Amino acid sequence: MAKAVILFLLCLYLSWVDFRHKRIPNRALVAGFVLISFLEFVLSSPMEWLMAGFFTILCLLVFGWISWHRPLTLGMGDVKLFALVCYGLGVRDFILVLTIASLAALLVSLVLLLIRKVSIKCEVPFAPFVTIGLAVVLYVSEAS
Repeated sequence: MAKAVILFLLCLYLSWVDFRHKRIPNRALVAGFVLISFLEFVLSSPMEWLMAGFFTILCLLVFGWISWHRPLTLGMGDVKLFALVCYGLGVRDFILVLTIASLAALLVSLVLLLIRKVSIKCEVPFAPFVTIGLAVVLYVSEAS
């Protein structure tokens, strides 16, 4: 639960920064990674900690490759945020967060295009949608 609270508060801050400045600060990501690493080390078994690290590195490699080859589709700040969420929640919940965030971004982008508020080439900050996905996953996991 503590990791989820840290992730959610961090995502709220990062959403605000991403929305206003279209960037995700590395200092906030590093602070979140350090806090979650400490909690992982204290609360988890060594095997869980190693698996979380492995999937975090895999997440960085996959999404980093996408960002490197298609820089207009995904920023490196988003890649690092994905890795942090994967590290804090685990792969299963990360996939749910990413799916919900992508669907929410698609819906908002379509609405903005239909009402002609943006053009097709407009950049949409993704961190707010990651926060929405995280909130939904945390709410559903607490409800069940």
